[in-house]
Amino acid sequence: MPNPYDVERSWPDYFLEHRRNTVERAGTYKCGDLPVWTVHCPSGYLGNSTIIEGEDGLIVYDTGVNTEAGAVIAEEIAKISDKPIKAIFYSHHHADHYNGTNQLVTHEQVASGEVKIYAWENFLHEMANEWGEILPRQSMGVAYYGGAFLSPEDEHHHGIGTIPAGGTPGFIPPTDFLAEATVLEIAGVTLNVFYTGGEAISEFGIHLPEFDMVMIADEFFTGIPNMHTIRGSKPRLPDNYIGALDRVLELEPEWLLGSHIIPMQGKDHITESVARYRDVTQYLWDQSIRLINKGYTPVELQHALKDLPEHLVEPPYSVPMYGTPITTVPEFFTGWVSWFSGDSTDLLPTEPRVKAERFVELMGGEDAVLEEAKRYHSEGDHQFAAELAQLAVRTNPGNEDGKLVKAAALRALGYREINPIARSWYLTGALELEEAFDPTELLVAMTSMLGGDKSVIQLVGGWRYLLDFEKAGTQALTVGVRDAESSEEVTVTLRNGVLITTEGIADGADVVVSATAAGISGAEISTSVVSGDGAVFDLLVGLLDRQMVGFKMHQR
Repeated sequence: MPNPYDVERSWPDYFLEHRRNTVERAGTYKCGDLPVWTVHCPSGYLGNSTIIEGEDGLIVYDTGVNTEAGAVIAEEIAKISDKPIKAIFYSHHHADHYNGTNQLVTHEQVASGEVKIYAWENFLHEMANEWGEILPRQSMGVAYYGGAFLSPEDEHHHGIGTIPAGGTPGFIPPTDFLAEATVLEIAGVTLNVFYTGGEAISEFGIHLPEFDMVMIADEFFTGIPNMHTIRGSKPRLPDNYIGALDRVLELEPEWLLGSHIIPMQGKDHITESVARYRDVTQYLWDQSIRLINKGYTPVELQHALKDLPEHLVEPPYSVPMYGTPITTVPEFFTGWVSWFSGDSTDLLPTEPRVKAERFVELMGGEDAVLEEAKRYHSEGDHQFAAELAQLAVRTNPGNEDGKLVKAAALRALGYREINPIARSWYLTGALELEEAFDPTELLVAMTSMLGGDKSVIQLVGGWRYLLDFEKAGTQALTVGVRDAESSEEVTVTLRNGVLITTEGIADGADVVVSATAAGISGAEISTSVVSGDGAVFDLLVGLLDRQMVGFKMHQR
């Protein structure tokens, strides 16, 4: 809906400078005379790929965010060498590191052993966990986080790419898993693999001693570490980031490569930049712990540590362009202490809408609250304006004026925010309030893109999170499911309002069905009854809450 509360589009001075100095420099960079190239931001997509030419083949470190990026990387590889790819390394389980693979090699080449794909031992587990149980919530978060709906005029960049993540996945599963520091010889190149586990708990780096080079994946960015991602993640461990950076400092490489940086050269330059980056990471962690131990709560931490000390700032690396203190330090409380502030008033607060209704009544009604919100907005206190408008919207979700005032306040906050992720969230929140997109269409599109292909067993295993407890009541049943393609089998048991999944088909199952992934993942379920009463399977499916319904982040 049109918004009468105009907000002039603007950018902090460094926001566009950072874009020019990083993501707008997309291209292929050769590391001096070495047979190593980095394809940086292929066609604007986030996620580098590094290619190493060996005696009789190529080694690829990360393959891009989607098949579109993978196709660009493949074109660049063709310009570099006609040698075959011998090995691919997935630096960690985030999607911008493995989704271009099918453009570089085929499933058949991998299955035959012609190409090996390496990953850390927990890669598949972490991948399933990140995009598994909470896929719908994560999918909505990714859309707000990545600027998917922002106009070209906003000149948004993710800090690590100019195009929001999207496109078609081209993942091929790993063939070989690493569990400890390992020395590999591939195509005549020595690779010393070492665990890091900062940005992702499945992450590792590689030291190439003959090239005096380290590839450090996402542990060093054009922007301070994103030690908490507001799209949603499990706690990330500051000491793992610090350990990864200490390893770089110990090795003192001539070349430093990463999955989101242009190759860096020069021992002194690398040492100085990595040391400062390491130290700003420790600063945020250590000072948060110091203040937590003095009783600070998450919001108090944000305000105390929102600005980095000047001596720790060094563009384009140690700047708040990926992580930022305001999104990092609250997680150190919630991740290591609790969601609970310590004030028992917060143990079971009044439901937000009820609280808003009572506050609005005390303040003289919706109109009075919105008049004050408009006044604060016009005076430049956009945060408090948004908080006041939020009360009106919670009280009356149909209050269009309240939505538009809040949208204008959020847009103003976004335009003055230097961090691309926070900026995107503010601006996307404004678009949500103005009904510029359909949340359900968004959710369906994002889950389709991020969910990837799942087996019958994986899909059935996820049904436990779809069970409607009220419908299930005290019913009990047992269903066996066989994967029609792999012949894997699983039993789903309903008891006490929960679904329990076990391997194999249980004796005495009420029904056994044969299914394909396509047959049980669509709007209509299609299976073949192997034995028993097919009506029992239909009953189970009827108890699942399978409707995909989008939700609103800023109108709750």
